[in-house]
Amino acid sequence: MSRLLHGLKTKQTRFALALKIALLGGAVAFSSVAIADDILKEGITPASDASQIPATAKLRKDTVVAGISEPQGIFNPYFFVNGWDENVTNVIFSRLIDWDSHGNLVPGLAESWTVSPDNKVYTIKLRPNLTFSDGSPLTADDVAFTLTVLLDPKYDGDTDITLANIAGGAEYKAAKADSVSGLKVLDALTLQVTTTQPGATTLAKIGGPVLSKAYYGKGYQRGNLDYLRTLHGKPLGNGPYVYDKYIPGQEIRFHANSHFYRGTPPTPRFIYRVTNPSTNFQLFQTGETDYDAFTSRPDDIEQLKMLGFANINLYGSSDYSQVEFNVRRPALKDVKVRQALIYGLDRQKLIDVVYQGYGKVAIEPIAPISWAWNADGVNPYHYDPAQAKKLLDEAGWKPGPDGIRVKEGKRLELTLLVSKKVLNDALIPIAKENWQQIGVLLKPQVVDFNAPDGAA
Repeated sequence: MSRLLHGLKTKQTRFALALKIALLGGAVAFSSVAIADDILKEGITPASDASQIPATAKLRKDTVVAGISEPQGIFNPYFFVNGWDENVTNVIFSRLIDWDSHGNLVPGLAESWTVSPDNKVYTIKLRPNLTFSDGSPLTADDVAFTLTVLLDPKYDGDTDITLANIAGGAEYKAAKADSVSGLKVLDALTLQVTTTQPGATTLAKIGGPVLSKAYYGKGYQRGNLDYLRTLHGKPLGNGPYVYDKYIPGQEIRFHANSHFYRGTPPTPRFIYRVTNPSTNFQLFQTGETDYDAFTSRPDDIEQLKMLGFANINLYGSSDYSQVEFNVRRPALKDVKVRQALIYGLDRQKLIDVVYQGYGKVAIEPIAPISWAWNADGVNPYHYDPAQAKKLLDEAGWKPGPDGIRVKEGKRLELTLLVSKKVLNDALIPIAKENWQQIGVLLKPQVVDFNAPDGAA
């Protein structure tokens, strides 16, 4: 993520001016990854000549190796700070309530659930005989403990459980109660969650991964998560694989979980190999990895097809990029200026240049493959320089002698903070040209991807 100092920044999470592009995805063993949006035909292009599978891969009988960008080593599903750590936790932990490929909620560790007629009380029934990977039992107490941690005043992860409106949660967080009144363990397999109001996302919020109370909760007291944090690099989960070790810059190793509730995985060992865009094709080509993600440009896809042994899984992605406005800057406080910048940027040209038909302009921060996608009544902000100029005129920004707009003696100049990557390399010249045409001077500044927002 880029830093926000003067005006704008590019980012891959929250939405402002979104450039909908497919970035990441998945594939099967001995396959590469090519990504497309819903505008393309989805599915797997099978290998044309399996005999070309590299000898290195053939000799690997009991292990699957997948490429991954380097994680930070925070292997807790509620505390990770980047998507690569999340990938690791997804191997180690199972969800209480899962999703199917269409985004529908389906049983996970929970066997079933019921919802009261007023949609405020959720009764969740666990599968019998669940255990964590060390063989210790997984019960409703562990689920209640997990939700309690998320309501702890010192919890600073990305999961906002307050959106579930669990009764007593606010009081516990504010130290006005010693426990969360809306969490009741009815028996070892049953948890009742009472909320203060109905919520469309409540089940998804309370249905996340489950932490072991015996392991993570030793000595737990509200307001003190220090011990739990010491376990970020020593995770205990209940997913298909058990964490073995992480060698920074190289790999993360796992072995199959014999206690996994869906049965022991057929592949005994799994490895995440740290790769990057300059190494991942070579590693896949030589058989050192079985599975990786690649850009979806036609040349890259053709290169993968030429290998013969690659199964290419092409499917829609929920990832997107955007330019994000810093509304603390005076010029960008005006909604007409922000709208003008969107109308004045040819986002389709950007996607055509970078993704060559394998991406789509976003009109909202939800991908078309999501159950929540609904574009009815949403302004698509098609490229319209004339409308952009009109809005800037209405906002009081008039063209100066050199064409750059001026208001109250100040020129309309913006700094765009970006990290170094292919998309941004294309964005800079397109945005500079587009916005200069409507009277906005853009000053790009390349910053470190991992630098904190607002850093000097």
